[in-house]
Amino acid sequence: MMSRTLSVAEHRTLLRDSLSTTLATNTVSLPVSMMYTPGTHRAALYADSTVVRGKAGQGKSFWARALADPQLRVIAAREYRMPRLERTETVTAFGEGPDSSQPSAGELRALAGWGVQPTALWSAVVLTALGVPDLAALPTWTERVDWLVRNPGATDRCLAEFETAARSADTTRLVVFDALDQLHPDRSLAEHLASGILNVALALSRGTSRLRAKVFIRPDMLEGALIGVSRAERAFLISSNRSADLSWGRADYLGRTGRTELYGLLFHLLGNYDSSEAAAFRAAWPTWKQGESGRFLAPDELSGDANRQEEVFTTLVGRYMGISARQGFTYNYLACYLQDALGTVTPRPFLTALATALESTDRDHPGHDRPLHHNSLRHGVCCGARAIELHQAQPWVRLAVEPLAGQQLPLWEEDIFDLWQRAALSDRLQEITQRSATDSGRARTGPRYPANYPLLLEELVGAGVLSRRTSGQVDMPDVYRIPYGLGRRGGVRRTRTAA
Repeated sequence: MMSRTLSVAEHRTLLRDSLSTTLATNTVSLPVSMMYTPGTHRAALYADSTVVRGKAGQGKSFWARALADPQLRVIAAREYRMPRLERTETVTAFGEGPDSSQPSAGELRALAGWGVQPTALWSAVVLTALGVPDLAALPTWTERVDWLVRNPGATDRCLAEFETAARSADTTRLVVFDALDQLHPDRSLAEHLASGILNVALALSRGTSRLRAKVFIRPDMLEGALIGVSRAERAFLISSNRSADLSWGRADYLGRTGRTELYGLLFHLLGNYDSSEAAAFRAAWPTWKQGESGRFLAPDELSGDANRQEEVFTTLVGRYMGISARQGFTYNYLACYLQDALGTVTPRPFLTALATALESTDRDHPGHDRPLHHNSLRHGVCCGARAIELHQAQPWVRLAVEPLAGQQLPLWEEDIFDLWQRAALSDRLQEITQRSATDSGRARTGPRYPANYPLLLEELVGAGVLSRRTSGQVDMPDVYRIPYGLGRRGGVRRTRTAA
């Protein structure tokens, strides 16, 4: 139990300041104090975990950045007790944002159009990133690929030299790939390029012991990219020893998913904010420790014990979503209504929902005896943050869902196809792909089957946006249904915060 609690006003101040600061940052600008290391992500940092699967918002770009940042990499190595990670040197072959050392969007599209083999292209990228002088001296990626083609033994020779140097220095050289949904707006070409990345990663894994690649990729893109990998190598690449999943939930022996990582993140952020309220929050649990980086590490009870977490969360909002357990428990409410059709909940929507709930409490229940009112949590789940997060990663999803606005769920497939037909969805999706292909900047990859509505629907099911009922009808989880303006008998009511 907590030895004392902050006042309602102090708690609200701490929640408001820490949440607003966190939500105003992004992966690139995230300060060291906000870095959080959930236990479910540890396997993703193993040197031999070549493929790291993660859906939008689950942390792919954060870990790609953390591995490339010496300070963040050391923090992860020590908190996860992975000494090999401290002896790792990282280079980024492809990632978020423009980088002169990586192929630009225009260059990738031109090289793909000229028929350059993806494995040859990414071999040139990897060797250039690792520091081969002959390649670094060439001004264009076309010339670098051509140099490798004209020097067929160069790849093996250069890798052998890097392997020897890494052994002598007792280090591991890690090549990171991220943001693969920005390879090409056309899905088939993006997956074709991604297959080359997987083949190069396989070559490093098979042929060396000190050179490794780590590929952060969405599960649906991985499925398409694996088609370009030989059948014999696919099982090796996605085996439990060579792949990992980023997740913010942990299933127990009954198949129930706990959300201790999400609440652990919340308490970590509260405890690491630079204020007197944060210091008082930590003082209530004397077992907080300060690490070498200056970050405060929460006690195990706050980071991994659901019962203790619920005790603390109850001091913020009360135990029930009403006057008794019949209305549900506050600790479970957000995770339940913020999950998609596949049970995925991501951090930013969770934190945004809490920030929205705090705003609602300030507006509608300013004199409440808790920092948050339980009814305000209902406003929180209507914030639409997960829909925004998904739209940023896969813009085509919004185009597919918008024609369904105003409908009552569940829907029959034929009704969905009719609404899409009336909205000329196929033409709109293909138009966006074609327009993006001519843009100079990077563009997000579109759907795999823009002109085939039954297969397009299956993509939405695979993305967790839609689900199937036993009746054969199609449903949508509240986390998308509410912001996209669909109704459903028995669902959470839309509120003015979602309008």
